Amino acid sequence: MRLLFTVFLLGIFTHTFAQDYHQWSEHFGARASLLGGAATAGLGDNATAYYNSAAMAFVEDPSLSISVNAYRIRHLKTTNALGAGINLKGTQLSTAPNLIAGIIPFGKSDKLRLGYALISRRNYTAKYDYLHEADYEIIAETEGEERFIGSYNLFHSIIEYWGGFGVSYKVNDELSFGIAHYGIYREVKYANNYEMSVLPSDRSLGTASSVRSNISFNYWNVKGVFKPSAAYRRENIKLGVTLTTPTFNILGEADVSRNYSIRGLDQLLGTDITIIDRAENVKTIHKEHGSLAIGASYKILENSWIHFTNEMFFSGKSYFVFDPDKSPNTYPAEIDPAITYRFFGEQNFLAYSEQTRAVSNFGIGFESELSSVWDIYFGFRTDFLYNDKPYYTFNTIRIESSKWNLYHASLGMVHQTKSHKTYTIGVECGFTPSKEYYNVADFRTPSIENGLLGNGGSGAFARQISFKILLEIEVGKGRDVTIEDIIE
Repeated sequence: MRLLFTVFLLGIFTHTFAQDYHQWSEHFGARASLLGGAATAGLGDNATAYYNSAAMAFVEDPSLSISVNAYRIRHLKTTNALGAGINLKGTQLSTAPNLIAGIIPFGKSDKLRLGYALISRRNYTAKYDYLHEADYEIIAETEGEERFIGSYNLFHSIIEYWGGFGVSYKVNDELSFGIAHYGIYREVKYANNYEMSVLPSDRSLGTASSVRSNISFNYWNVKGVFKPSAAYRRENIKLGVTLTTPTFNILGEADVSRNYSIRGLDQLLGTDITIIDRAENVKTIHKEHGSLAIGASYKILENSWIHFTNEMFFSGKSYFVFDPDKSPNTYPAEIDPAITYRFFGEQNFLAYSEQTRAVSNFGIGFESELSSVWDIYFGFRTDFLYNDKPYYTFNTIRIESSKWNLYHASLGMVHQTKSHKTYTIGVECGFTPSKEYYNVADFRTPSIENGLLGNGGSGAFARQISFKILLEIEVGKGRDVTIEDIIE
């Protein structure tokens, strides 16, 4: 057990492959995950410390859980991502834990309970590289087709850990209240590079033309959040509600660099242009705008329960995550301001902003006792995109994120032993429906008029599928347990 605990503490700093701008890609604790995230009413396990601290008052047996995404594979294929027939695809494999949690009595009081949780709430990595070469008629002034070389590179990683504690107070045998507080550490690294070049067929008569856009930034941020909650239960029904407040910022810093250049496209601008700048140690603010989760569990058979949760995530107005508030270096310095406005508008060249839309996710789960030592779980949940502006644009720094919704289905089994241990194992499948979305660049249709970026427009389709094996070990059922007990 000491080895398993050590593996968790080391493994929590590894990368997994969740999603970038989806709130329900991950759930915490194998039981909550396998029951479709329908845990707001309280499932009676240690993940209750995160989902509804009030329901901790009804957890009779203190214990500690270690939940592991023991094996996860994700495959994404984006058809026509950079033009007709130019596809992006990738397969990623990972192993990592996502929860360590426990619930303990508060002294001799039978009304108070304390809980703690450390979760790997968001660990995401995406990397794409593509090079396209073809011959097109691009420059009318030269005879024949020109050689077009289009390059696309994207790297995006998000790491977010939550750690905190909660307390619950049992008013009576049916009603309890609770509150939890979490500190959050978030780290983001991002690079997005477009480079389009045109080489004349007779290279002795003309010069190469090019358009390049390079964006790179990384930031870290520390913030906090509160989660007040309430829980109600009777023999055959459980109800719960949890409010997650908007986060409050503590501190953070960012480094950012960006350059944009146009060469040899006199027909477009009348001159070459380069805009470039960099800033370091910029103050950073990252916001989560809060949510309201409402859950219910109902006993439908002698040994079976159905669980449901709906969580409504609040929208947020556009704000700057970081804003260096400085004018970029522009070459030539005397360039007409109308030209820079045409491509960049009235905004800070190095500033990065986010805007989130309101989404409402729901999960439903079914559990049944097959025998005195075996249970079975089924679950389904939605996982909707909340990034309101997921597209790259030359006019501002904006993360080019996923643009699709996800759905997850799950199946699992639970085995209880006589030695105060409970083992949970299950599989979860995530998928996205085939839906058309906008592709930023089209390497099939470069022209002077569109700045070699192509016509863009609709026509791209994304198809993602993922499989995850979950394992949870819960020890100490039926007796008082401490962290020291678990390690030993």
